[in-house]
Amino acid sequence: AETKKAAESVIEAFMGLKANILIQEYIKEAGGADIRCLVVGDKVVAAMKRQAQPGEFRSNLHRGGTAEVIKLSPEERLTAIRSAKAMGLNVCGVDMLRANHGPVVMEVNSSPGLEGVEAATGLDIASKIIEYIEKNAKPNATKTKGKG
Repeated sequence: AETKKAAESVIEAFMGLKANILIQEYIKEAGGADIRCLVVGDKVVAAMKRQAQPGEFRSNLHRGGTAEVIKLSPEERLTAIRSAKAMGLNVCGVDMLRANHGPVVMEVNSSPGLEGVEAATGLDIASKIIEYIEKNAKPNATKTKGKG
């Protein structure tokens, strides 16, 4: 909702239905753009800016948004890594907006799609994930003897 009155109206309607809702801050200055960071281990391996179509605030590529490579600020990079750690994820997508008061995390996705970010960045993110798993995998300590 773009106004407080409109937001109150929508919230009241959902409360009347006894629906569970999540309310997020409207970041006008984001201008229909968000940032998708791919975190693997303790580093951001790729980042892209997604831009919504005119009149649309959702920048998802499957909704007609466009994507381009973006350089993250140190604060944005740290925010993405901290978000992954807070969720206990070694591989994830972190979506954030550039707000006047700094990066705002909108979503941490435990199974992010790779097609859009790989196309936008030209990077092979899947290989980076596999390399991370191979380097950090621990052998199964609970193997049962004689069963196979």
